[in-house]
Amino acid sequence: MANVKIRIRDGLIERLRNMSGITSDEAFARTIGTSRSTLVDVKSGEREPSLAFAVGIAQAFGLGLSEIVVWESTETAAA
Repeated sequence: MANVKIRIRDGLIERLRNMSGITSDEAFARTIGTSRSTLVDVKSGEREPSLAFAVGIAQAFGLGLSEIVVWESTETAAA
């Protein structure tokens, strides 16, 4: 059985912030519809992004999910 995890593409959040002129985590979080603490945790790798987090980026910046996330599959043994 496979477990699927998602992660935001490396450097994407900072590139989007720079391109859009957003200067703070608080403002970026508001733009994508999440909290600053969630954004910081996702950026640091402490938290896996939810699909809603990725969709928030997609909607705010007009991107497709495949441009935002990397899908990682891990095989696990069936119980």
